[in-house]
Parts: sequence; C-alpha cells; structure tokens
Amino acid sequence: MTMISRPPFFAALALAALLAGLLGGPHNQLDVSTIRWLAEVRHAQPQLTSFVAVLTQLGSIYVTLGLGLLAAFWLFWRGHRDRALLLAAAVIGERLMMDGLKLAIGRTRPEFETLPFMPASSSFPSGHSGNSMAVFVAIALIAVPPAWRRPALAVAIIASMIVGVTRSFLGVHWPSDVIGGWSLGLLAAGLAVEAGRRSGVSGLEPEHEIVGRHRLPVDEDQSA
Repeated sequence: MTMISRPPFFAALALAALLAGLLGGPHNQLDVSTIRWLAEVRHAQPQLTSFVAVLTQLGSIYVTLGLGLLAAFWLFWRGHRDRALLLAAAVIGERLMMDGLKLAIGRTRPEFETLPFMPASSSFPSGHSGNSMAVFVAIALIAVPPAWRRPALAVAIIASMIVGVTRSFLGVHWPSDVIGGWSLGLLAAGLAVEAGRRSGVSGLEPEHEIVGRHRLPVDEDQSA
C-alpha cells in the first residue's frame, strides 16, 4: 500500500492532530496573527475574497459526501462491491468522526469581525479540510484504477490543501484547525485502506504497484 497506510505515518498524523488541538486556537499567537493578517488581505482584495468563497465549496458537505458516495455507487455498479462498501464506510465514518470531535472539543472560531458566512459549528477540526482530504484521498486509493493512483493521490492532496487554505483565508478557521483537519482526514483515509487490505478487499494493490515505477503484470486487470 501507499505510505499513508503505514503505522508510523498513522502515528505522525495522530500526533499532528493532537498538537493542533491542544496548542492552537484563540490562545495561540501564531493563529491569531495569521487570521488578523488574512483579514487585511481580504479587505484589500474583495475580488479575490469572492473567488475564494466559491473555491471553498469544494470542501462542502454537498461536494465531499456527494462525490464520495457517487464514486462508491460507480464501483458497486462496476461489480467491485467490496471496494464500494469500503469507500462508502470511509466517507461516512470520517464525517461522523469529524462532527463528533467538533462537539467534544468545542473550540471557538475566530471572532475578530462579523462575517456573513461564519458557520455555527465549533472550530476544531476544520470539517472542509478533513472531509475533503479523507474523501479525495480515499477515492484516489480505492476507486481510481491502479495505473492512475499515484497522480490521483497527488491531485487529491493538493485539492484538499487548497480547500484548507481557503478556510483560514475567509477567517472561519484558525490555521491549526486546518492542520488538524488535514491530519485527521488523511489518517481516516489511510486507516480505511489498511483495513480493506487486511480484510482482503480486492483491488488494493501493494505499494510498489501504485507509487513505484514497476509495471503491473501483463495479465492483470488495470480497470477500476
């Protein structure tokens, strides 16, 4: 499997999320300074702010949940039922985890100004960041054909990173919320893939077939 399905990487992601949760937020000077600086940028660049407000919707519940379940349905329709169920479980399970953590931690969002788009939920972890990371990466590693998984994984991570940056730019999340969301989302996707591998889900190829330079066997089906 890929690097993100290795136990040491799981531990590093969990530690990053823990530190972001414990040390970040309204009492962290770096978080506060960054949010205040981004507020100045927003006020100076209203057109950029409008564009970012649209771009951030890539991490919304409608896009992430819809895209994840659509990919799972496509796998099911193609006859890959085990991978379809794994992807659906990863998408829904990660979503429930993020919502539960928000309720349990209850961190306040940045409140330096009144924003028309401030969500009502608590701040940590960033749901847009975590949900986009988990869903995009899970799709890349579970639904995408093996030959395309390496570039798909890169696109998935970059897309989620863009979503996360938009959350702090818009002033609705502390940077540490975003880091925590990314870490937890990637952890959820990695755990799902590892669980699928251990339970014998077909189509989850070893690491050298996805991220290495080796070719797949000639007779192996490379379709999703």
